[in-house]
Amino acid sequence: MRKSGATLESVPELIARWGAHLGLALEARFAPSGDEEAFPNRVAIAGPDASYLGANRGVALDALQFLVHEAQGEREDQKLAYLDVKGARLFRMQEVMAMGQFAAAKAREVGSHTLGALSARERRWVHLVVSREAGLGTESEGTGTFKPVKVFRK
Repeated sequence: MRKSGATLESVPELIARWGAHLGLALEARFAPSGDEEAFPNRVAIAGPDASYLGANRGVALDALQFLVHEAQGEREDQKLAYLDVKGARLFRMQEVMAMGQFAAAKAREVGSHTLGALSARERRWVHLVVSREAGLGTESEGTGTFKPVKVFRK
């Protein structure tokens, strides 16, 4: 593990400072996700220029999050800051977790159900939802960055 540079608590100020260097007016603050196990340390970014980070499927937000994680020097989910603009990632988390609940219900009914290709974080959310259900299991199938998730009865 690398030595930590930026603390979790310093991330909102770091984002505002980096934004200012880029000429962007950004405000960042910690905001609860409603499921801290699935989406810990949510940092909501607002301000007049925040929408630029969410444009183009959040590519700039992904880049900023990567830089924040590098500055933090951590690799444990519970110690990293996760960025969100206009609740888009929070909404996606809720959407994917609902898909996981649907897949769990279908797996109970017919034995198994496979969800389409999901990113690593989205697969984690599905695995988490299903792990909360007795008698069900999950596995990711295939190769590449985006993989399908199979939910099945044990």
